[in-house]
Amino acid sequence: MRNRKKLAKKYIVRNVLLLVFSLLFLVAGMGCFYVDGLVQNFTFTGNLTPIVSQAINASTVDSGTTFTTNGANQVNGLLKDEAITNLLLIGVDDYQEDDPIGRSDSMMLISLDNRHQKIKMTSFMRDTYVAIPGHTSQKLNAAYRFGAYYSVEDDGAQPGDLKSVDAGAQLCMQTIQLHFGMYIDRYIVVKDSAFNEVIDALGGVDVDLTAKEARQIDISVDDSYLEDTQTSSVTTQHLNGAQAHYYSRIRQDNIPNINGNIGDVGRAERQRLVVQAIIDKFKSSDLGTISRIAEEVLPNVITNMSADEVVSMLLQAMTILQYPTESYQVPAEGDYTTPTVSINGAAASIVQINDLVQTREKVLDFIYESDRPETTSDVTEQIEELGRSEQPAGTDYDDGYGDYGTDDSGDYGYGGDYGYDTGYDTNW
Repeated sequence: MRNRKKLAKKYIVRNVLLLVFSLLFLVAGMGCFYVDGLVQNFTFTGNLTPIVSQAINASTVDSGTTFTTNGANQVNGLLKDEAITNLLLIGVDDYQEDDPIGRSDSMMLISLDNRHQKIKMTSFMRDTYVAIPGHTSQKLNAAYRFGAYYSVEDDGAQPGDLKSVDAGAQLCMQTIQLHFGMYIDRYIVVKDSAFNEVIDALGGVDVDLTAKEARQIDISVDDSYLEDTQTSSVTTQHLNGAQAHYYSRIRQDNIPNINGNIGDVGRAERQRLVVQAIIDKFKSSDLGTISRIAEEVLPNVITNMSADEVVSMLLQAMTILQYPTESYQVPAEGDYTTPTVSINGAAASIVQINDLVQTREKVLDFIYESDRPETTSDVTEQIEELGRSEQPAGTDYDDGYGDYGTDDSGDYGYGGDYGYDTGYDTNW
């Protein structure tokens, strides 16, 4: 009798455990089904450009670099850590009817750092003067446009289609890699219209504004009345999509942000503040809100990630979103000057890096922290040489989509083929 009771209890425990595990697998299965449904809204570039994803081991790291599994390694001149995923977020201002290609209005590297359990945001100032592979030395935000435009001109792409977007994103990504030395795993291109939709679906975001910023938003955004509620020089304001979008584009020299920064520095910092506000709002959002955002926004997102990679990342999202965030700007304050050069026959201010190697080392320290090797001298010299480029020749760059001059949307010029050879694989 006692044995029967023990046996009955044993089966009850077993059945309860089976029920619990069945429920867990059912929930997990539903989650995977749900995530898989969301992924269908993404636009994937597929294999338009091969992705080089070389396994890191003792035989693949650069000469002079000690192989480690506890941090970054140097492979083909770039630092890569298997525990850190670098995603280049590219915001494209393709809203103008006469400009279907657009420009990379914002470039932010999102580092999902599972080694140090952080989310790191690195903003690249769009006016930074760089050598664009295969083209001229130009502002960084011209890299996307060069890639997309010549894909249309030479490869039969259509403005704004997957082929031209991929070409623009790849050239933007490659330009950043070659100058600053980090391996960028994938890119995500967000069309202009998606910005407002994300924030409106979240119910708006809270951002600290100065009185001048509030006034400027009121002037530029319909039915905006922020200045009326500004009770001091800096006030936390609740911004809708249109307001937050305009706020992130402010770059006038007479409108400092809450930290006193103006111009492109202030603009890049505003963009990080908005992204931080979005992350904070996501952390407190329910599944229904996140689902609604995904369904509305993902059709305006183009990526070279695979569907499996997106599913894996979405399933980890709740863990990753709990990480604290840190932010950085390239180049950092004090590491650049803003000389004026002639582009398209008009005066244009650029961001000129004082010391490319020093700037490169600083951003690598931010992303990989102390778990990284010293870069070898031959690579350092190559990248330093890459930065020694002539000033723009000032010849007109006519891409058939209008004259962009020197207004707030950016300055473009074409000074001929730079034609350098870095020796790196350009299929990244």
